[in-house]
Amino acid sequence: MFHKATRKIVKEIDPYGCTLIPVASPYYSDCYKPLNIIKKKKRAFFFMKDRYIPTPVTVADILEDGKDLDFVLESSSFSDYSASSRILASGEVGVSICDVDAGLHASVGTTSSMSAFKMIKRGISDKMLLEVTRDRKIDRGHSFVKQLYGDILFIISEVVETDRQCNLNSIFEARSGSEVPINIVKAKAGVAAKVQQELSFPGGTTIAFKVSKLEITRDNTLDVDWQEVLQSNMLAFVHERPEIPLTEINTMSKETSLLFLNTFLEILGNCDYLPVLETMLDQICGSLQPDLQVLERLEEENRACVEKLLDLLGIRKADPPGQPLTLTPQQNGIITTVNIFIESLNELNPDVLILLANSVEMKIISIQIKLFEKIEENFFLSSAPRMKRESIGEVQETEETLETLALQLSDEMFEITQRILEEFGLHLMRENGSITYKKHHGERNVFFSIFAALSILSALDK
Repeated sequence: MFHKATRKIVKEIDPYGCTLIPVASPYYSDCYKPLNIIKKKKRAFFFMKDRYIPTPVTVADILEDGKDLDFVLESSSFSDYSASSRILASGEVGVSICDVDAGLHASVGTTSSMSAFKMIKRGISDKMLLEVTRDRKIDRGHSFVKQLYGDILFIISEVVETDRQCNLNSIFEARSGSEVPINIVKAKAGVAAKVQQELSFPGGTTIAFKVSKLEITRDNTLDVDWQEVLQSNMLAFVHERPEIPLTEINTMSKETSLLFLNTFLEILGNCDYLPVLETMLDQICGSLQPDLQVLERLEEENRACVEKLLDLLGIRKADPPGQPLTLTPQQNGIITTVNIFIESLNELNPDVLILLANSVEMKIISIQIKLFEKIEENFFLSSAPRMKRESIGEVQETEETLETLALQLSDEMFEITQRILEEFGLHLMRENGSITYKKHHGERNVFFSIFAALSILSALDK
């Protein structure tokens, strides 16, 4: 709920996504402050956006005698914000999450609201930061500096904060002949269900931040990393979809696969703890015991799901954080795949996660994957002129494969698939036994993230 709200705010105040990054969880807000150093997470695949892991380390901490420096942060109030929205849907959709069955036979609605607040911008320019630190040396003996790769620092140079306590509310309602699971709450036929989620966070909570990339020079001072400018657009020319590592999942027993699948369905049903999982998996992939203290801040239900996944991965919660882990090759393979799954989900709009859960329960993932492969061939692997024509208007698809796949879906299945495809800019239409589509502007990373999530869910659904 928090990440969905911060994404919406950032999209409004930075519509082209040029500078600001939405904070995914309020649990790490204290580490998203100006001059805090963050770790750039190694992307599992090229299509994933840059993601950062918060740390409590600041620029002052890694400078020799840096505690007495005055960085003079600038602060300004630049906008007011309040929002409310209502989303309605109708149809017949089946889903089962956590052994609770559901069939939507009428209408459902979601109402979201956020209390009004002022957004305050605080930060320091790169020029000023370099000016203040020019006579100070980096402490090479600091434990954080010793772990750096390539002498590159990622520093939070600017944040957007709330000026007062903010309240988030999300109300889910289902009416008339519905049986709906929302966080293990059920309403059977003829009974209305109403589930309300609330989240409050204090003033001063960071909702977005800007990152500056600096380099430690040979004389142990800070400077701008000019090489980043030259390399920033290289990935735009990569088109091929990478292979998802599924070997270890494919060799699981049916019972183990089902345990993972049910846990993943719970995760799809509530994305609020995805950032927590991503941080822990980043530590695990580094062969370190994750820091589990943040679990104490989670609601009992959310904490239980995270702990269940850690148990499946063979992580012993009794070990202290930061201790080396001894993992088998099979464990490492499974953890790598799970990490890709969680990273892929973090690339997506939270509303899409429910659609993925619906797809699992409706047994249509295999068809969706084939559709994605066909679409990938048309839009991402082909450089033929017809690709440009499809991107600007409506085109009749005459190839039998796409039509055959789409016609295998019932109306309800097709609607779910259609909504997933729309997430990356493709509107698929089915009428009179033929398929047409409109291609709008969409992000390649969203397409590949959905593809990765579908592939992993399909491998588990034996």
